[in-house]
Amino acid sequence: MLPQKVDLILNTINHLRPMPTSVTRILKEIDGPNVAINLIADYIGMDQALAALVLQMSNSAEMGFGDQCVSLQSAVMRIGLKRLKSILLASPAIGSLNRRLIGYRLGSGELWQHSVATASASEWLARALTYANPEEAYVSGLIHDIGKLLLDQFVFTDYSKIVDFMHHYQMPLWQVEEKLIGMDHAGVGGLIAERWQFPTSLTDAIRYHHYPSLARSNSNLPAIVNLANSVATQLLITDSELFTSEIHPETYNILNLSENEVEKLKKELIAFLSNVRP
Repeated sequence: MLPQKVDLILNTINHLRPMPTSVTRILKEIDGPNVAINLIADYIGMDQALAALVLQMSNSAEMGFGDQCVSLQSAVMRIGLKRLKSILLASPAIGSLNRRLIGYRLGSGELWQHSVATASASEWLARALTYANPEEAYVSGLIHDIGKLLLDQFVFTDYSKIVDFMHHYQMPLWQVEEKLIGMDHAGVGGLIAERWQFPTSLTDAIRYHHYPSLARSNSNLPAIVNLANSVATQLLITDSELFTSEIHPETYNILNLSENEVEKLKKELIAFLSNVRP
């Protein structure tokens, strides 16, 4: 039965729509030699869903502004090109992160709240640990759980078995998914990232955020997301039994942190997230 499930998952991923041309055009403009904010804002305005997303993100609590941003040009300037690029990369999945996930027992908006909290935590940790690219950490945290969007239907079918395995064998969700479904949500997310031609570092951050030492080149990024995800999960109020906040043992070694140092960072991070939660 497992090979059939895996084949169905892989077939679904292969039939996902590629990255929208509106997004790739804006990304190309951002990376160009002569960036024009007004032109980028115009391109965003041609895509209604993208325009709504950019305005939403520019007015989110984590941006720390009191006044509302109403124009796309102002929104682009407020967000900044680095953060905008992160949002654009994540945009194909962001809309779905707001929906209800019946299999994982998450109500509408719960996965989105967890994702934004993990993104904010990842960026905060990246800065605290002097990681070279905090924006990369932010987008990695924002879409680390995109695999759950596709795997939800299989979790729904096997929910009772998954919960029993987690309790009886004291196994984390991702290991039980792999055993009962044939792939875990992080692995599925990694394949989706490859389908959308994400950079290797971002793909690995999604794929290995539960097992960061397996990353092909940059294990620091998935380790940061692993720690950020643990803290964000502690703050998520949900009826789901499928959420655990374990930190992989290798995370400590990769980030060169002791357990006491991690506990200190977690306390500071929880205080930070309490002020910026969406």
